[in-house]
Amino acid sequence: MTIGESVAIIRNGALAALWLCAPCLAHPAPDETTAWFQSRTQALYDAVASGGQAIWDRTLDASCTITTEDGEVLDKTRFLHDLRPLPQGFTGRIRVRDLTVHAIGAQAAVVHYWLDESENIFGQQLKTTYVQTDVYRRSGSEWLAVAMQVTVVPRDLEPVDVDARGWPALIGEYRLSEHAASVYHVWLRDGALFGGNEAKSATRLIPLAPLVFFQQGSIHLMVFVQDHGGLVTEVRELHKYNEVVMKRVAAAAAHPQA
Repeated sequence: MTIGESVAIIRNGALAALWLCAPCLAHPAPDETTAWFQSRTQALYDAVASGGQAIWDRTLDASCTITTEDGEVLDKTRFLHDLRPLPQGFTGRIRVRDLTVHAIGAQAAVVHYWLDESENIFGQQLKTTYVQTDVYRRSGSEWLAVAMQVTVVPRDLEPVDVDARGWPALIGEYRLSEHAASVYHVWLRDGALFGGNEAKSATRLIPLAPLVFFQQGSIHLMVFVQDHGGLVTEVRELHKYNEVVMKRVAAAAAHPQA
């Protein structure tokens, strides 16, 4: 699996609840403790590209539950089984930064940090940032991870060079329902499409295909849908694996330019 697939969460309800319900118990850890977590966390992610299981085995509590950033739930055994070296043609590195540690009494610690991932897939460069929170428990002189939660930090997608001659046919108004108060407008300005409720606050629609756009500063994909005659009749907002349909209610009645 890739580096991104290997970045995972370990979740333990009891300690997570303790952290959330009793914040007054948490306090910054001593410098030497923070240094240990910085070193150990970096070592864990240095081992991902090579599929190094030993350090993960030493660090993960036997009862941990691991959830990948894709929402797949694994136990420790399954996680270690799936941790394999990157395939031929793949290289990568993960850098741990801005790590902080808060102790909860003497037996638990909450570790928070960012992961900057750089990956090369047959010459294609990928860069991804994650933010992660881990919970550890002390076992004798050792720390064992019992909860690790990671999420991808959103960023704007890079534009694709597409045929923009049909974009004027997308201009207009789109509405969730005839009873909806708000209207989604699409404007064409300086050779770029913008969408939003008001012209001043509209955000750029970054092209991924002639009728597919990423809405700048969001996690939304906007897909314009044509009827059999080639007219754009609706736009679908893809948001958190759901589709929201907005029907076209005002636009120039023109077919896309050939």
